[in-house]
Amino acid sequence: MVDLATIYAPVQRDLDALDGLLRAELVSDDPFIGELVAYVLSTRGKLVRPALACLSAEAIGGGATERLYIAGTVELIHIASLIHDDIIDAADTRRGTPTVNVQWGNQVAVLLGDLLFARAFDLISRVRHPEVAPAVAEAAVRMSQAEIKQIEYASEPHGEEGIYLDIIEGKTAALFAAACRAGALVAGASPPQARALAEFGLAWGMSFQITDDALDMTSRAEELGKPIGSDIQGGNVTLPVIHVLRSASDTDRAALLRLLQLPSRDGEMEEVRLLLGRYGAIDYALGVARRYADRAAAALEGLAPSSARQSLLDLTEFVIVRPK
Repeated sequence: MVDLATIYAPVQRDLDALDGLLRAELVSDDPFIGELVAYVLSTRGKLVRPALACLSAEAIGGGATERLYIAGTVELIHIASLIHDDIIDAADTRRGTPTVNVQWGNQVAVLLGDLLFARAFDLISRVRHPEVAPAVAEAAVRMSQAEIKQIEYASEPHGEEGIYLDIIEGKTAALFAAACRAGALVAGASPPQARALAEFGLAWGMSFQITDDALDMTSRAEELGKPIGSDIQGGNVTLPVIHVLRSASDTDRAALLRLLQLPSRDGEMEEVRLLLGRYGAIDYALGVARRYADRAAAALEGLAPSSARQSLLDLTEFVIVRPK
C-alpha cells in the first residue's frame, strides 16, 4: 500500500508551509488565545483536506499562493467543526489528547471554533477567483445543515440508507469537493476539469466517511484517534447499523434497537459487534465505500497524467485499505 508521505510528495512543500501560514494567521497578543491556538495546531490530523486542495491545483498545473490560502481555509473549517462536534458529543479525547471542551470548558471551545471559522473566511477572501469563496461557503453551510439533520435522526434508529448518505455528503464530502474544486479553479482549470475534480472530492469524501464509520466498530481507539463506538454512543446511525436494521430477523433487529438505546458499555458494544458480524455489516459498508472510491478514480480519467493525478488515484486505494 502506498503511504501518505509518498502520496503527498508532489505538494509536500505546500503542506510544510501550511503550518507557518496557520500560525501566522492565528497569532494573537493575548497569551490565552495563543495557548489555545498552539494546542489545537499541535493535535492536527493527516491534513487530507489541504492535501486534496493542493493536489487538485497541482494536477491542473498551478495555483501558486492562492492554493495555500485554500488549504488553510479548509483545514481551519475542519478543525473548527471538530471542536464544535466534541462539545455536542461531550467527547473527552481526540487523537489521544483531551479535547478543548475538557481542557477549558464549553464556552471557550465554542468561541475558539468561531474564531477559527472567522479566520478561515478571512483567508478565503484573499482568493480572487470569483467562484472559490462561494464554493467553500456553500460547503460550510451544508456541513451545518447536515449536522443538524444528524441530530434530528439520532434519537430514532432507522434503516434508511438514503438519509445516512445525505447526511455524510453534507457533513464530510461537501468540504472535500469544495477543496478540490477550489484548488483546480485557482490553477486555471477549465469548467470540465473543475467539475471532474469536484466529483472526485465528493465521491472520495463519501468513501472516506463510510470507511471511517466502519472503522469506528473495528479499530482500536489509539489507531482511530477517538473512542471506539463513539458514533453509536453519540446516537448516530451509521451504515453498518442501517444494514443490520434492514437485514436482520425480527429478534435480532429488536436486540440491536435495545442495545442502541442503552448507555454504551464494553459489554453492550461487544453485543453490537456480534450482530454486525452476523449480517456482514462491516463488509457491506466497505463494499459501498469501494464503489464510491471507484467513482472517484473514474472522475480523474480526463486529466492529463502527472504525479499529482497519480497521487489522487493512489488516495482512492488508500481510503479503503488505510490502517485500522
